[in-house]
Amino acid sequence: MAVLAVYLHGRTLHVGVGGMEVSAATSFPLPSSDFESAVSEQVLPWLEAAGVARENLEFIVTSGVLKGDLPSGIYRLDTDSALEPEWGGRELCTVLASHLSTPIYLIDPASRGECHPHARVTGTPAIQRTCSADHFLFKYLARQEAAKRDLRHSEGRFIVAHLDEVHQLGAVVGTKVVDCLSSADEGPFALYHSGGLPFDGVLELCSSHPQRQEVLKTLSVEGGLRGYLGLERLADLLTAQGEQAALVRDALVYQVAKEIGALAAVLAGQVDAIICGGELAKVEPFMVELRRRVAFMAPISAVPGNQGLAALLAGAGRILAKEPIVNLS
Repeated sequence: MAVLAVYLHGRTLHVGVGGMEVSAATSFPLPSSDFESAVSEQVLPWLEAAGVARENLEFIVTSGVLKGDLPSGIYRLDTDSALEPEWGGRELCTVLASHLSTPIYLIDPASRGECHPHARVTGTPAIQRTCSADHFLFKYLARQEAAKRDLRHSEGRFIVAHLDEVHQLGAVVGTKVVDCLSSADEGPFALYHSGGLPFDGVLELCSSHPQRQEVLKTLSVEGGLRGYLGLERLADLLTAQGEQAALVRDALVYQVAKEIGALAAVLAGQVDAIICGGELAKVEPFMVELRRRVAFMAPISAVPGNQGLAALLAGAGRILAKEPIVNLS
């Protein structure tokens, strides 16, 4: 029997199959929300080409963000549930489940209740931080690092920076993500995301664009490396030429290092390691400069490549090992 892992990351759909580890994987561009086409024209033909029969799929694993203050863990997703997780890939997995007739599990979905109360306070009662990011990534990398350092999961204190199409950074204490941010919200700019922006500039942008969708497009589709350099792939960052390209590359390292420093303060300087994953962890010049800026805080551990599928299939291993499951019903 096999498990299907589905990870919707930015504008890319990552899919993989395996048991407790990835045995086959691929990714597809997902420029729109036409999930029916994505499944019927991309995912299902890929599964067939990979030699995975539909009847041999035991379940689907994915993740997201839960409503309210529910605790972290593994959740069985009932498509008829009154308590629905808020996440972009729910519709995708609902379509997958209808085609494959298999259960869906959420692996360590983000829950704002897990973040420290201080992390949820902003400067106004009208707005509360939600600590939305892929908690399952942070926890997976923290578990791996704790095992490498012979620490119990409950003892580790880590800063995790998963630097990919979307940048996500978090502070992990034991098994809890106590604070986090991403390029989609407050963090450093990324491939398409603008990251954190000056307040006055955002207000001006909103007043000059009467339609909300126009503003969102400017910030999350036409921002970041695409906006500055016209890039469509992270891999092109190092080959981009000119003074502007050099400035933007250095600024990206600067912003990532700055947020790592902020998370070190969250952990009161008691950091066992800084873990860097994602595609940018493959780029040695980027990592050399990042180490120069943050290595004084803690040892740096690089885990190159997008870790989404590996993290989800590690969660599948926990399901197969009979870890307790929470039903959303």
